[in-house]
Amino acid sequence: MAGGPTRNLLAFGRKVALASALALALSASMAVAWAPVVQAQPRATGNQPGKSQSGKKSAAPVPGAKPAAAPRKQKSAEPARRAVNAENIDFSIDGRRVRIDVVKAENASEVEKTPAVLILHGARGLGDGTLFYPQAKALAERGISAFVVHYFDGIPHSHKAAPTLHDERERVIAEAVSYVSQQDYIDPDRIGVFGLSLGGFHALSLGSRDPRIQAVVNVVGAMPAEVQRRGVHHMPPTLVLHGDKDATVPVRRAYELASLLDRIGAEHEVMIYKGQGHTFRGDAREDSITRTVDFFEKYLGTDRGLLDKELELDIALAPVVAESESLPIRELTIADEMLWARGERQAAPSN
Repeated sequence: MAGGPTRNLLAFGRKVALASALALALSASMAVAWAPVVQAQPRATGNQPGKSQSGKKSAAPVPGAKPAAAPRKQKSAEPARRAVNAENIDFSIDGRRVRIDVVKAENASEVEKTPAVLILHGARGLGDGTLFYPQAKALAERGISAFVVHYFDGIPHSHKAAPTLHDERERVIAEAVSYVSQQDYIDPDRIGVFGLSLGGFHALSLGSRDPRIQAVVNVVGAMPAEVQRRGVHHMPPTLVLHGDKDATVPVRRAYELASLLDRIGAEHEVMIYKGQGHTFRGDAREDSITRTVDFFEKYLGTDRGLLDKELELDIALAPVVAESESLPIRELTIADEMLWARGERQAAPSN
């Protein structure tokens, strides 16, 4: 009889083990059924539709919504160029074609040669052209042929306005001066340069080194620090136009330039526009165009031509001085003239 309870106990144990096994199997099957399905994805080689580069699903496009705006492209200067009937010419430097847009003075001819002004754009190029072509037209209407120089064409680098490329850009501009001077309707002795921003830096730099430049107008530019470090000893008559709110080239650079021009005895005029920044607007813009034309006409135009003729007449009528009584050439140097001018300023009564 003792085996009866034992058999019952063993049977009960087998039932418990079987129940436990069934419970474990059921739990495992339920876990598999409810687990998320994860599939291997191929590595993305670029943006896929509906996904960002991080692999996260992007929001679905909203029906009727406007597409994202594309990056703004630079406006073309072509409408402004056509508005002034500019003529296209070009020259080559190191195998690269450099374009120039010419607005000729009405009286320009081989017989009636006119002054020339080269117009130099800033670091962003010509933009829509409205800062340059109206100025060219205003000059042409006053008898001065204007040349808008695409000097970036001659630079074989992507960052054409980089400070390290100053000398390369200036070489292109100097070649443009030579090309303009050779035009049969241009008086090579009456060449001026107008520069805005980066163009102003180059106009001043070239004016300090190139004796062919007879007048400079600098708009919101400055004398390059490297050029000033090498030493500036001469500048042609110079007009400085700047805004007192300029955050790109601070107005103090205009005052420093005026101080430099005063020290070397260069003729100059300075106009600081109150409330104006790196681009002139409204009345200041119109005034800057008028001042520029008046300045170039004063130093390159008909008034200067009459003055030259009067000087030639005075020399022709001057009495002949015996060679033994003439002054040594040493005493007629520019340095002496600067000293004389300085002495006259010191002797003049103060106001």
